[in-house]
Amino acid sequence: MNEMAGDLFRRNRPFNQLDGFYTDWSRHLTERCLPTLRDFPTDAKNEAVLGDIHSYYDTLNHYANKNTILYFLLPSWRSNSLETPILLLGDINPRLFTSLVQSFIDDVGLSQDPIRTFSTLAAWEDLSLQLENTINGTVSRLLDETREAQDGFIRRFSDKWVSSFRGSQSGTVIMETATSVTTDEEGGGAAIMEELVRIFREANQLRKSVITDIAGVLNMNQKVLFLESVCKLLSGFKHQDKAFQNSLFGYNLINQQLPPDDDNLFKPLHPSEEVNAHPNYPRPMVQNYAPPFPPDAHQFFRPFAPSGEVIDAHQNFHPPMMEQQYAPLPPPPPPMAQHQQHAPEEDHVIYIGNLAPWATAGLLYQRFSCYPSVRIAKICGDETGSYGYGFVSFADEREKTHAMKAMNRQIFLDREMYVGLAAKNSI
Repeated sequence: MNEMAGDLFRRNRPFNQLDGFYTDWSRHLTERCLPTLRDFPTDAKNEAVLGDIHSYYDTLNHYANKNTILYFLLPSWRSNSLETPILLLGDINPRLFTSLVQSFIDDVGLSQDPIRTFSTLAAWEDLSLQLENTINGTVSRLLDETREAQDGFIRRFSDKWVSSFRGSQSGTVIMETATSVTTDEEGGGAAIMEELVRIFREANQLRKSVITDIAGVLNMNQKVLFLESVCKLLSGFKHQDKAFQNSLFGYNLINQQLPPDDDNLFKPLHPSEEVNAHPNYPRPMVQNYAPPFPPDAHQFFRPFAPSGEVIDAHQNFHPPMMEQQYAPLPPPPPPMAQHQQHAPEEDHVIYIGNLAPWATAGLLYQRFSCYPSVRIAKICGDETGSYGYGFVSFADEREKTHAMKAMNRQIFLDREMYVGLAAKNSI
């Protein structure tokens, strides 16, 4: 484990590879630390895992500076909003570590600790009160200091933005203004970034000390369970897309019926248009009147696209969540073999460049699923595996045109997408 950990925590990593650091850290926890704890645990193995956790926070502190601090405080890959309540200043709230121990002691922890490893822990009572006071005081102070720094940034941004405002280029001016504030030495903007770096590092030190203090009052078996739970938490934030989409909440959230961008939700179907819909139409969540005709199939709850090279909007349609409203229609024909699937001739395709090597068709499909008529996503890559590109097809030409403008240069998996018109309207 030491050899792999040494490479993981090296200090010469280019900043543009730090997202890969989070990925490697999650893999290290899953493939090295957790098996080590489960396989004949010893005090030496516990200390090795604890040392890796310390090195993780030390590495983050090493790379945090006034130019990178916003990336650490708000890492773009933490896209699941459900993570927010248990995060604090870029990583896990230290209160969660004390709650883990208390959960093992309480009856609620019996399922995870059937042999009552935590049945006796007298030293915990005094330590838990001490840690509670320390965490409450430090966290409150750090949040106040963060708020003050943010208020200072906003004041400086407002002054600069108003003085340089040009109505026809307001979007560009906003980005230029934010950058100028972060680099402004005389105006205090750079000092604000340095203050955020200090706050971030102190939060990491608090996390390290809480974990260390807890481990110090545990015996070997208790420490194994505690460190195992910490490793699972730390590794559980990265690459959980598939687990999230398969969860009950993930299904409900992904398939929420959102208000349409225009008035096409209840447009009547033209008699010449072919209806290709699932036999059970779910009813919209908010509806004040009955539409004269069933809406287009792609306007309703959409199934989350599975991972794979080609994603079709009609595959893996989930059962309806609400009462059937319309008369059943003939089901769609069964999909062809994957190598035979093609977008129909009338589809409208865009090109997506500068994709990360780990991008999948499923994730690309999800990124463009805000457009109801999106049909197929496909990923391609170069021979070296250093970058990828892909294609997304739409049934609606207007949505394709809008996507080309709105999604160009947007961030996807920490890279800026280059969106343009594809050479042909088929994938």
